[in-house]
Amino acid sequence: MACVRSAWLVLGGLTLPLENEAAGYFCSSLDLGYPDVREVTNNRPDADGIDDRTQYMGGRVVTADITAMASAGARIDDAAAAFAPFMVPSARPVLHYVLDRGDNTERTLTLRGSGYAWPVAGPFERDIQLQWTAADPVARSSVSKSATAWAGTGTLGRVYNLVFPRVYPVGAGLPTTGVISGNGDVPIQPYLRIFGPITDPIVWLSRVGLGPITASQIRLTARIDAGHFLGIDTRLHTVRMDDDPAQSMLSSVYWISTTWPVLPNLPAYTNMTLSGTGTTSSTQVVASWQDGYLT
Repeated sequence: MACVRSAWLVLGGLTLPLENEAAGYFCSSLDLGYPDVREVTNNRPDADGIDDRTQYMGGRVVTADITAMASAGARIDDAAAAFAPFMVPSARPVLHYVLDRGDNTERTLTLRGSGYAWPVAGPFERDIQLQWTAADPVARSSVSKSATAWAGTGTLGRVYNLVFPRVYPVGAGLPTTGVISGNGDVPIQPYLRIFGPITDPIVWLSRVGLGPITASQIRLTARIDAGHFLGIDTRLHTVRMDDDPAQSMLSSVYWISTTWPVLPNLPAYTNMTLSGTGTTSSTQVVASWQDGYLT
């Protein structure tokens, strides 16, 4: 059985594998590291131990050891130089990798170069040491997921008081529930897009499974016209009309009732609904995310 394990770097239109047998260089080690832990602790003043409120991660260091061999067909100095564009500190290359496991999921880390060594020692072999820092320590699936909830368009049925000729309104769409579920290691903080028309939207997120049902909501005092949407990044806590950085709508958040969601992975899941006034059959909220992993 062929091993599916592979890794490659992408920067704009450039793609470079960490190992290329045909080019005569090989990756002897790829260490994805473990994220720094941002400890928040204090000593207990009158007891043993500490109070530990740690919950967030810092960056992580990723290293790769590569050997270029003239005997395998490599022009060894060219092989070392090929990695230079991915090591410039201002660049943000993306590491893609697939490990040998059940689903063979492709995962990604966005990197920033922090170490680049390839000592010149003879004409036959060149050892190349690459090191990066990942500001976001979570490895993201290369596959985006989404869930959609429709607000519905109002009340079904006849219009009363009864008069002649009888009037039957156009059938209204019923509200629907979107289901957010993931397979990752870290909680889901989705990106939400609320598509108008709608006034004063409320997105309800009810977590189901692994304990009692709990709920959070994002409530806004805003009007979203037809043909426009409100983009809400629940991880970075931004709210923008049409995803335009110049059109911040953070002031429309009703903070008393709003809680930024941190949602569970399977076997738990989250039901998402949207409510508001002035809705039509086009009014919806779309949650998108990429499963996040530590490995």
